[in-house]
Amino acid sequence: MSEEKSNTTRNGALIGLAAIVAVAGSSVAIARAVRAKVDRGRRDRGLSFGTARVHGAVLHFARSGRGPALILLHGFPQDWSEWRPIIARLARRFTVVAVDLRGIGQSTAGSARFDAATMAADVHGLASALKLERPYVVGHDIGGMVAHAYARLFPDDLRGAMILDVALPGLDGWDEAIGEPGAWHVGFLQTPDLPETLAAGRQDLLLNYFLRMGRHSSAQMDESLKAYASAAQFHAACEMYRAFPANAEFGREQRGANDVPIVYGTGDGSPFAGLADRIVAALKGSGFANVTRATVPDAVHYLVADNPDATAALIEQYA
Repeated sequence: MSEEKSNTTRNGALIGLAAIVAVAGSSVAIARAVRAKVDRGRRDRGLSFGTARVHGAVLHFARSGRGPALILLHGFPQDWSEWRPIIARLARRFTVVAVDLRGIGQSTAGSARFDAATMAADVHGLASALKLERPYVVGHDIGGMVAHAYARLFPDDLRGAMILDVALPGLDGWDEAIGEPGAWHVGFLQTPDLPETLAAGRQDLLLNYFLRMGRHSSAQMDESLKAYASAAQFHAACEMYRAFPANAEFGREQRGANDVPIVYGTGDGSPFAGLADRIVAALKGSGFANVTRATVPDAVHYLVADNPDATAALIEQYA
């Protein structure tokens, strides 16, 4: 997603997901550990890694800590490692599971569906496979759309959701958000075949454009770029954008009373901050009874990179 920093006009680029999902109940999820990677290096100290087969996809995840379950869902163009700067802190209080969404990083796609509801069903299957009882789900950017769909589809199976710095398809604020000049990439990535053809073998040139807008280290940027380096990975990201119209339909149709506590947060410098009150009102209007507005100070769109301590504190406050 796009936004601008300091002297740049950071008009946030939006992402979305879409579609009406045939929910996951009948699929069998099997989780397993991947080669013992605990303490494989300083940056991953305290982490273990694994995979789970859900609905045809194989989801890769990182795990750490003990306590109530906390699932972290990344945005574009990132993978599970978006959360690495705050996992150790969160793991003092929670069982933290950071997931690669289908088709991204070390997760496989499983099918041609990349809408929010399908990915929410993936994550729900993962939670079942890992025996995570009523997790709290935090999603940033595309992950925020998945968190919203999770709360809609599986309200009895989570204790709350946090949606960070994204507009929600089908709800008030969405049309304005994708109409911003900074969201130019939405239409580009939705165009059939064109982005895959133009960016083939040089996705990093495009993705660096977005990542430079956050306070990512060069190592963090390199890791994110690797998660989209193959043709299949980049195609999966494009398909998530192409699912926007179906996501908007999902957002318009999914209404009704829902008691799941929702936190909607933005960076204080994010273009979504100006739409936040409308998005919160739209969430309430769609039936969510408990919606809280939150702000991460000294941050734009990439909240963990811009202000990891404040982002971690926000999650700790509500999870």
